[in-house]
Amino acid sequence: MEKISPPIRILALVLVLVGLGGMMALRMLGPSAEPVAVPLPAKATPAKAQPAKAAKPAEASAKAKPAAPASKKATNPKSSPARAAASVPKPAPKVPEPKTGFPVAVDTALAGHELVVVSLVVPGARVDELAAAEARAGAKLAGVGFLALNVLNEGVARALLTKLGTLEDPSLLVVRRGGEVAVQLNGFVDRDTVAQAAANASA
Repeated sequence: MEKISPPIRILALVLVLVGLGGMMALRMLGPSAEPVAVPLPAKATPAKAQPAKAAKPAEASAKAKPAAPASKKATNPKSSPARAAASVPKPAPKVPEPKTGFPVAVDTALAGHELVVVSLVVPGARVDELAAAEARAGAKLAGVGFLALNVLNEGVARALLTKLGTLEDPSLLVVRRGGEVAVQLNGFVDRDTVAQAAANASA
């Protein structure tokens, strides 16, 4: 094996040292001093707030809900007078005036009967009460109307005096429809006599 000459050894050693020195220099220098451009995120610029546009009158009126229609009963002018009339109290019915000149009770009885037996009595008097009971029974036998009148009543007495001219109690009248006195009997009269008088008046 050939021996390496000393000069060659020195040259190789120098080259090795130079290489080591270059590597050390590169490590000492470190990274490049040149700045590297790094992209940064762009900052978002806030948009200027724009004032809200006022709604147009036409659009506002179109979007607005229509008002509910008023009740027909409230707006109907015809219903108001009806309610006003209903709220006004009705006047009391007027008592019909006598058509025959007798008290109203006689006219009322004649409205339902062609003939009415009218007994004129004083309430509480024994004879008058018996006479009224007989007159009622006689009218029932004859199938005609019956009415007892209290002659102590001022209105009744005035109407009877105006119609008859005189007034006695007890007494009995057989009155036809229209106010005509068919029979007039004074004093106590039994039922048979009353029935016969009514039959005669109807004939």
